[in-house]
Amino acid sequence: MAPRSYRLGARGAAKEATRRRIVEAVVDLHGEKGVLATRFEDIARRADVAVGTVYRHFPALDDVVRACGGRISEITRPPAPGIFEGVEARSRRVELLVRELFAFYGRAARWLERARSERAAVPALDAGMRAREAQLEAVVREALGPLAADERIVGGVLALTDFGVWKSLVARGAGDDAAGLVVEALVAWLEKSSAPA
Repeated sequence: MAPRSYRLGARGAAKEATRRRIVEAVVDLHGEKGVLATRFEDIARRADVAVGTVYRHFPALDDVVRACGGRISEITRPPAPGIFEGVEARSRRVELLVRELFAFYGRAARWLERARSERAAVPALDAGMRAREAQLEAVVREALGPLAADERIVGGVLALTDFGVWKSLVARGAGDDAAGLVVEALVAWLEKSSAPA
């Protein structure tokens, strides 16, 4: 009986290894070509498996997208609200927020760019993007503390820390100073917004 159990374990491990190869292939292809241009045949070729094997693991495009999204999160490590633990000063929290978000954008840029343009055509991608946006909003709200009660402030901080802003600053040569520029603007604006009238 023990040998059969071992074979099932080995079979399960082989199946999981194949699934991981497929997911890694999808992650690479979605970063290179986007979701819509990636065919199941492309995935099979990149993962060095049969097309039927891809379909057995991921019967539909939405299944592929969800698996890819999970792996991309592991790779890109988006910030979480816990990053502010023990940090009291608002200016330091804002700096930490912007630097963590912009570092995340740097790690995730190749996927975010494509996902933003394709989300309307792929329901699972749109759902994943909405979930990621909600998570990032939670991080912004945590950074703001009591100021998070003001939706105008939350909206402004979300806009100024958006992927598009990061991309624009980097494209215009701000590079490593992109976060510093946004931190300065946000800290000044928040000081003004929270000052008694």
